[in-house]
This record gives sequence, structure tokens and C-alpha cells, in this order.
Amino acid sequence: MNGRFHSLAMGVGVDSKQIEKVSYRVVAEPPSHIKLGNNEQFVYIKHKQFHKAEGVAGILSHPKSMQYDSLQDRLKHEDQFALPQHRLVLLVHGHQAHKNSNYQPILASRLTDLGFYALRIDFRGLGDSEDSKDSKIGRTVVQDTEDIETICELVSDENLSNELFGLPVTLDAIVAHSRGVIAMLEFCRRHPERYIPNLINCSGRYDGKGIIQKRLKYSPNWKKDGGFYCDLPRHGGVSKVWIPHSETLSAVECPSHAFGSINQMTSIMSCYGTCEEIIPLSAVASYSNMFQGRHHLEMIRGATHNFYGLPSDPNAMNLPLRNGLVNYCYVVADRVIEYLSNENQLQRFFEKTQYIKNATLNPAEILPRWPLPHSFSHVSNFRDLGGYETVFQKRRVKSGCFYRCANICDITPQALKYLQTRLGVVKIFDLRAPDEAKENGLLPNEELVHSLPFNRGMSVSPEMLAEKHKGLLISSYSFPKGYMMILKNSIDEIRIFFQFLLNMTSGEAVVFHCTAGKDRTGILGMLLLLILGVDEDTISREYELTTLGLKTETKLIKKLEARGDLYYSMLGSNSEELVKQYKLTPKKMCQNLLSSRYESMRFFIDDFFEEYKSIDNFFLYELEFTTQDIGKLRDFYLEE
Repeated sequence: MNGRFHSLAMGVGVDSKQIEKVSYRVVAEPPSHIKLGNNEQFVYIKHKQFHKAEGVAGILSHPKSMQYDSLQDRLKHEDQFALPQHRLVLLVHGHQAHKNSNYQPILASRLTDLGFYALRIDFRGLGDSEDSKDSKIGRTVVQDTEDIETICELVSDENLSNELFGLPVTLDAIVAHSRGVIAMLEFCRRHPERYIPNLINCSGRYDGKGIIQKRLKYSPNWKKDGGFYCDLPRHGGVSKVWIPHSETLSAVECPSHAFGSINQMTSIMSCYGTCEEIIPLSAVASYSNMFQGRHHLEMIRGATHNFYGLPSDPNAMNLPLRNGLVNYCYVVADRVIEYLSNENQLQRFFEKTQYIKNATLNPAEILPRWPLPHSFSHVSNFRDLGGYETVFQKRRVKSGCFYRCANICDITPQALKYLQTRLGVVKIFDLRAPDEAKENGLLPNEELVHSLPFNRGMSVSPEMLAEKHKGLLISSYSFPKGYMMILKNSIDEIRIFFQFLLNMTSGEAVVFHCTAGKDRTGILGMLLLLILGVDEDTISREYELTTLGLKTETKLIKKLEARGDLYYSMLGSNSEELVKQYKLTPKKMCQNLLSSRYESMRFFIDDFFEEYKSIDNFFLYELEFTTQDIGKLRDFYLEE
């Protein structure tokens, strides 16, 4: 179990290296055929169970913004290079290919422009990776899935992830080409515990029927001989390698009909060329039907299997050429980048989480995550925090227990009645300061509303106020600094909230809110989901939903936009210097203040664990809860 959720998971003095399944080695002096960019490293990644020699070879591309050491310098160049993300994209190749085939170097470079990490690997038996496990069996699909599992194991090991990437990254996507698509999908089918949000199929075969026909066409004695010889890329050159019968059959016999069982939260994009000459284009329809409702298709006009043009291609898009052919790999990179954009990922997460299966009472009942739409309630950003899986045997957070929202003072009488009678809300926690609440509106129900002002313990000196404001105004990447100040000055209030949860009974629910339902509400929501065992990636995606939830909060948006030059004074005595350094304007500061980016929460969670080591430690030593209290929270608020 992740030590972030269990403070006593590992005994004092235990060397974590002894229990790691994987190891990695950064090659200081790569062989001459390996050409690296300034932001790239040549690495070997080895699994103790799967690999006998060096393991799989790969090129790790770091976000280009990491060439700048300070946040200030990174923000200065943010228009050119996006700030680092906690997201890794794995690129895998097909048959007779390697880590630099086709679109892979182009896509890796584009991803790192946008702050992603990109790792492109060689499967065993190809490129610079070690040989296949058994030459008599060859490179099977199962062996390929083991190589993908090696990368997943590396990413899930917090110590190794921090060492190699500098951040605890999440494997956000796998992009696979041709035969690599079968390996990618079979891996996800075999490992339902490995949730990967995005799978991208480039020219993937759906089934292996055509493989045997192709093999017999080019090698009539294939079955009799037990295999065939093939030229494969190895260590910068080409080697003639025997491909045993079993290697080919492993792709033919892969149960592609079962790929539909892959985690329903996973989204799939398919990308094919209209001039595909290797894979029957019926694969497009097969994948579209199999992943109906979570599948996106891109067809690239004029592109072949490897995403190059035909000799007669007029190059209407004026793309670069490769070996005299139009290079549509640039278009592939554009389409993948668009699919993985923050905006599109947020929209997909919203669509997939907008309903919750009520497993607690009746599995057939579907509950809305957003039960009080603004048109009915006049409340923005109101949503249920239940339904998310946890690290505790995948038990889900109970729905109908916790709701978060923006200022609730304008709630309609009908919605208030619904809130209490249908949602079972017995207490609304208002996290705003008393003066702030009076200025922006209060719900006149003292029995229902409990004032729980965060930041009560914060100094009101101009210096301290400026520090907090700087954290929230300069950039969404500086939010963690402001959030940590809010957290440390709200310990008593946080304790009161969780003590109330300990004493709730079945069928009761609470609401908590601040002004926008973003910062203070986001901090409390993070602590709640974290103690219940929800992972950092999901917590950060949940936080980002506020981007959509606040679109109806026009009153607040207009008020913040009207502050104008007041933002400058909020920065403190050195405001002129800060404005110059970070190119700040009132509009930009207002946009930052209203933003709720995924990375803001991920970096705050990093800082939280740097400070408190684990969520259990925070509850034990800051909130002064007992281990029994923590266990009671989890037992009561997680589904059976």
C-alpha cells in the first residue's frame, strides 16, 4: 500500500531499494547511434521477474520548461514551454520497429513543449533492449505486456518516480502503433488494477486473421518451417532474426473480443490513415463499436500505415518530407496533443463522472453528481464527492454524504427544501471569514449553517496578507504556497469538521463551501478524499471540475473583474517588481484567482506530503485523531 495513505506501512530502517520490483539506469554515455535532445536521457528499466540482462531501453524526454530552475524563470517562458505536469505518456512501437520509428520523436517533443514527460521504449528483442526471454518462442504479446508492466511498476514506485522524473508522475496515456496496439490493450485487459486514463491506437490491427494470410503470402513454407527470417532494428543497425511460429500466433490468438472489458473510465482514441495498406480498415469500425461512448476517431487523409504519403501525394498541407514522402507524422502528433489537452481531458472526466452508481443501497439506481443544477438552485459548483474508488480494496467513497459548492446564500426555497429532505443535509459548513460572509451574503438559518472560518489563525499583518495573495494571484502554479498557509492557519476548523463527520449517522449529509467553492473548499475536499484513500490524480481531476462548475457564477466573476488595479496593492510593497517579473495585469491576476487547474492541486499535494509525510500523520499529529478515529471514518464513509 502507498505509504502516503498508511504512515506505518514500512518499518523504520528498512531499505526501500530491497523491496523494489524494478530498477533503472541512466546511461551517462549512450552509444553513438542514440541521438538525444537537451531534455532527454537514455535509460534502461529492468524488472526483477521479467528481465535477465539490462531490461528495456528507452528515451525519457523531460518537460522543456525544466531547463529553467526557478518558478519565476519558468513563468517568464510559459508561452513557449508549459510548466511541468505530473503526467507521463508512454510511446510503444509495432513490428519491425523501435523507439524512434514514425511519429514517436516528433510526438515526444511536442508533448514536452506542453509539460508532459514522454518515454518511448523498445520492446525486448528490438532496438536497444535485451533479447526476448526465449528465442524459441520469440517476442510474444505477453512478453510485450510485461515490458509495459515494468514501466507501470516504475511509475507506481514513489521513490523511483521522484528520482527519475523529479515528480511523482501518473501514467496518463499510452500511445501505441500497429502490433503495439494489441500489446497495449491486452496489458490493460490483463491488469484491471492498472487504470490508465487514455489509450491511443495508431494503425492498430483488431484481430489476427490477416496476419496468417500475409505470412503465407510472403513465406509459403511458414508453417512447415516453424517460422521465418526477418530484418529487425537492433542496436543502431539491422539484424536478420528468426521469427518463430509462436511469436506470430501470439498476436493472432490474442483475445481482442475481450478488450471491451478494459476499465470503463479509460478513453480510447484511434488514428488511421485513409491510405492504410497493412491493416484492414474494418478495424476502425470494430474498435468504434467495441468502445462505443468512449471512443474518438481521427482519419488522416492521404496517410499510409506508418503515416507517410503515397509517391503521388500533392502535399496540400505543405508538410515536411521524409525520404521523398509527405510526413503525416506531424498531423498524428497534432491530433494526439489535442486529444490529451487539459480542456479535453477535463471534459471527458466530467462526462464519465457526472453519474454515480448507488452501490450502497441499490446498484440499479443512478445518482447525479451535480444534484442541484444552477437553473434550479441558483447555487454554482454544487457536487457530490462520492463514487470515487480508493486504495482500500477499491472500495468507493459513499455517495450522498459530502457535497461541496460555491456561496450558497442565493439558494432558492425549492432547492433548500430538496437539499434537506432529499439529500439529507443536516449541516452546511461556511468556510468564509465573518466579514466576507456578510459582504457576499449569508443563508439565514443558524441551525443549519455552521460558520467555520478558515484562516482564523492567520496574522493580519500586511506582510502575511501579501504572501497569501501572491500565492493566489501570480500563477495557478503558485497556489500551493497560498494553500499551505491557509491549511496551517485552519487546523482547529478542520478538526471540528472531521469530528462532526465522526458523529454523523447513516442517511445524513453535509455541505461545505467558501465563496467560489475552489480554494478553501478544495483544501478541505482534498483532505477528505485523501483520508478515505482516493489517489492524487483523481483528487486533482475532481478539483479541476470547479473550472466547469464556476461558469454559472457570473456575480462573483464580475465582482472580481471589477477590482482592477486593486490587485496591484494586494501584492504588497514590492508589487511593481512582481508585476514586471511575472508580466502581471489585473485581467491575468483575476484569471489566475478564478482558475482551478489540475496541476495546482497536484503540486499542493506534493507539498502536503513533504510537510506531513502521510495523510495518517496529519490526522494523528495535527488534528490529534486516534488510529481508531481514522479507521471509523474509513469504515463509515467507504462502501462495503
